[in-house]
Amino acid sequence: MKNIVTKILAATMALVIVLSLCACGGSGSGSGAASGGSASSAGDGKVYTWRLQSNYALDTLEGDMAKNLKESVERATNGRLRIELYEPGALCQASDIVTYLSQNAFDCAVIFGSTYSGAIPEADLGCGLPFAWESSSEIYDCMENYGLLDVIQEAYGELGIKYYWNAHEPNYNTLANFKVNSVADYAGKKIRALGVWGDYYAAIGASPVNIPGTEVYQALQLGTIDGAHYGWSALSDANNIREVADYAICPSLCYCQMATIVSEKSLEALPDDLRDLVDETIRLANIGVIGQAHVAGTEQSVRDAVNGGYVELVELPDNVVAELRKIAITQVWEQLASKSERMARGIEIIKQQQRDYGRDVDY
Repeated sequence: MKNIVTKILAATMALVIVLSLCACGGSGSGSGAASGGSASSAGDGKVYTWRLQSNYALDTLEGDMAKNLKESVERATNGRLRIELYEPGALCQASDIVTYLSQNAFDCAVIFGSTYSGAIPEADLGCGLPFAWESSSEIYDCMENYGLLDVIQEAYGELGIKYYWNAHEPNYNTLANFKVNSVADYAGKKIRALGVWGDYYAAIGASPVNIPGTEVYQALQLGTIDGAHYGWSALSDANNIREVADYAICPSLCYCQMATIVSEKSLEALPDDLRDLVDETIRLANIGVIGQAHVAGTEQSVRDAVNGGYVELVELPDNVVAELRKIAITQVWEQLASKSERMARGIEIIKQQQRDYGRDVDY
């Protein structure tokens, strides 16, 4: 079994490195350049501009990831690369981001990968599987030490996109207007869930509904859906999901994550020195500042929602959790593995990590 202390230290070191890296620059100056402009030599004073569309409203806790990325990159590059932030739908529909980036229509995005599992099945591996990771360090271990990142980047790379993982969401389960005490309580309930999570809810008897996160509040309010499989950062004041969801179902099904994706053509258009700096800054910022700030913010959102009397936490009995876990692994995981040889590789990597951690995945 991997040493947990070593993993935590590794994640901490990544955070320290990116904070040091981002602190080394000040604000830059100069006229903006067109997105994806031609490369120039280092130190020529040219300023490059990238356009970033977030899958999440910029005034939300999830939107902070895009803002933190902008700050990290602009500080690390001393203003040589500036990032313009765009709200969901400003440059394209959220569901079309991967298509637009593959065509270099703009430069980068902060996404929830399972939105694009139709085009990139391996995107589900990046978001996390039900009953897989239980901490940020476990995601780090699987991505960096077990090789899952290579599998996911290979898939995105076929569309000319660079993928950067982001360990971020410690509470990821149903926010609902009905109470759950058994698997049978999910029967027929309409649950907003994307990608592999839609498969999971179908397997336990619910009816998955695919709607954007920006529509969840109204759908819960109107009763169009009975619940949403959503990161609990949505309980924050900016999202106000706590106003329309009565129950939060525990335990978390996974330490789920979002990601930053970048057009490879936009990276290639930068001068060599700037390209390397930007690539490393995005990688470390996602592992460190972006991911861990979101973990802290999510946990604060949950405390505020519970202590304020908005949401009741419902802890599922151990036997129900065990039943749900078996369904997830024997049905949902195996269904994913059957999609392709590369998906099978990814699932086996996750299974092997689980075995090494002493968890049962071989039913």
